[in-house]
Amino acid sequence: MPIVIVTAEASYHAAYDHCCTVQYLEQAGVRPTFIKLGEAGIRGNGHMLMLEKNSDDIAKLLSRWLSRSVR
Repeated sequence: MPIVIVTAEASYHAAYDHCCTVQYLEQAGVRPTFIKLGEAGIRGNGHMLMLEKNSDDIAKLLSRWLSRSVR
């Protein structure tokens, strides 16, 4: 099952998603995709991605990921 973890720059999860969430899943045998919005060119977001002014850009990014990952 495809799993994606999306982290925004100003989210309180930004400090630990890479180590706690991603590594936890990997040690359990899951291979998640980890997307850092800032590195994907979507900057300035907090934790509530759907409430951000650029939420359409985030939705497009997730739609592309779904198209590639879910068959």
